[in-house]
Amino acid sequence: MLQQTTVAAVVPFYQRFLQRFPTLKSLSDASIEEVLPLWAGLGYYSRARNLHAMAQVVTTRHGGEFPRELSDVLNLPGVGRYTAGAVTSIAFDAPSPIVDANVARVFSRLFLLEGDLKNGANQKRLWHEAELLANSGAIPSQLNPALMELGALICTPRAPKCEACPVSDFCGAFAANRQNELPHATTKRPFIELRDACAFIQRDNMVFLRQRSHEAKIWWRGMWELPRVTAQSDESCEAALRRLLRDEFGVEANIGAALKSISHGVTHHHIELTCFAVQIEIEPHGGEWFEWDEIGHLALPSAMKSLLTWLRKHNGQPPEQLTLL
Repeated sequence: MLQQTTVAAVVPFYQRFLQRFPTLKSLSDASIEEVLPLWAGLGYYSRARNLHAMAQVVTTRHGGEFPRELSDVLNLPGVGRYTAGAVTSIAFDAPSPIVDANVARVFSRLFLLEGDLKNGANQKRLWHEAELLANSGAIPSQLNPALMELGALICTPRAPKCEACPVSDFCGAFAANRQNELPHATTKRPFIELRDACAFIQRDNMVFLRQRSHEAKIWWRGMWELPRVTAQSDESCEAALRRLLRDEFGVEANIGAALKSISHGVTHHHIELTCFAVQIEIEPHGGEWFEWDEIGHLALPSAMKSLLTWLRKHNGQPPEQLTLL
C-alpha cells in the first residue's frame, strides 16, 4: 500500500484491510472481487491484484510462511528490488539494500550525483552505495528506516534542514553549498488530456453498471462503473456515448442532460469525465442492474464512487432541476 502512496493516506485502508484479511491464508482464499472493494480509493489497483496473487503463491509454494531470503521475495508477484529489500531488512534483519525516492535524494547530495537519478549510471551507483551500507555491520532493521526517515524529515526536496542533519559533515553537497541544487530536476512527461463520458441509466431505483475486463491491460481492471467511453478528437461526448451504447450494449440511447463533471488523473493523463442522463427503450446486454445499497459493496474506481455518491444524493437529476435539501 505504501508504494507511491503516503502513510497518512494508507493508514485507514490498511486497518480495514487487515480487519478483513488478518492472515495470508484468508487473503489467499478470497476472490479478487472481495479484495478490490477494500482497495478502492487507493489507486494503482495492480498492487491489490499483485498482493492477492502473492498471498496465493506464498500459500502454495512456501507453505503459507512468508519467505525470508531476498531472492525468494523478489520472485513474488508485484515485488521489486526496493520492496524486497525493505521487507527483508525491516522484518528479518537481513542485510538487504534499499533505494527509494528519499534514499536516492540523500545519496545524490552525499555523493554529489549529477544528472537524472533514474539513468543507468546513477541507478548503479545508488544501489552500490546502498549495498555497502547494508553490509557495513549496522542493524538493517534500524539502518534502512533511518535512511528513509532522513530523506523524509531532514534531507527534504526543498530547504533541507542541514543544521539538524547527522551526516552533514560527510555531505558533498553541503560542503559545496549545493544542497538546494541537487538532485537535478527531471523533465516531467506532459499530461495527455482525455474527454470521457459515462451513462447514468436508472430503472425502478436500480442503476445499470458494467464490469471492466479482468484480462486486458486497462485501467481499473475488474472494477464496476457506469458505462464509460473516451471521446475521440473529432466527436462530442454525446456522440461517443451513443457509439458505446450501440456497439457494446446493443441499444440506441436518448442522451439527456449533462448531470455532473469530475476531473481526475491517471498516471500522466488528465481526464474530464462528464456523466449524462440516458434513456433506453430496450434491455441492454453486457452489464447488470444494481440497487443503490448494493453499489456500496462493489469495487468502484474512486472517481466513479464519488460520481455515484453525488448521483444518489441528487436523485440523478440535472443541476437546474435539483432541489436543495
